[in-house]
Amino acid sequence: MASKVATRVRKKDIVKVLHGTLFKTNIKAQMATAAPPLGPQLGQRGLNVANFCKDFNKETGHIKPGAVLPTRVQIKPDRTYDLEICSPTSSWLLMRAAGIRRGRQYGGEIAGKLSVKHIYEIAKIKSRDKVLVGVPLKDICEMLIENCRKIGVKVQHDDLDPVEYKEFLDKRRETVAQQLQEWADKKAAKMLRTT
Repeated sequence: MASKVATRVRKKDIVKVLHGTLFKTNIKAQMATAAPPLGPQLGQRGLNVANFCKDFNKETGHIKPGAVLPTRVQIKPDRTYDLEICSPTSSWLLMRAAGIRRGRQYGGEIAGKLSVKHIYEIAKIKSRDKVLVGVPLKDICEMLIENCRKIGVKVQHDDLDPVEYKEFLDKRRETVAQQLQEWADKKAAKMLRTT
């Protein structure tokens, strides 16, 4: 009988992870679902995922579906929450205003163009965010111009000519298609070498 006691496996001590009360994430407008990664993250914090998704999708009903929204969820001890939804991310707004889907891939590449008027209008939208309340529009514009530099969007002082810009975007689409094809070829070649 003593041998049976000795052969039993002891259960490991379970370590409970304590999460903070503030949960920050980016969720696409009208597209919150219980699927990973959002569902498990909320479930770990004890929230009803289905109700959260329903509330979030209802709150973002007026926003274009797919817009990436920085979201802050303040979780209370009784498993209720306060939901703070900010305006879409700066890079998302800048790329949509420029008419592009992705930024530059190489150093000096120009992915798109915007005028200063575009920057000013986007700055007015971003100024409504809780974290930017009280920040002068000039500072927000400078932040947006810096973000443009990082993603490869050229900011110019004069207005954009629609015909000229359409030609630019058509050439850009061809360049992006070539880049994607080159990457696919490199990946295929790498796969052939490893097998």
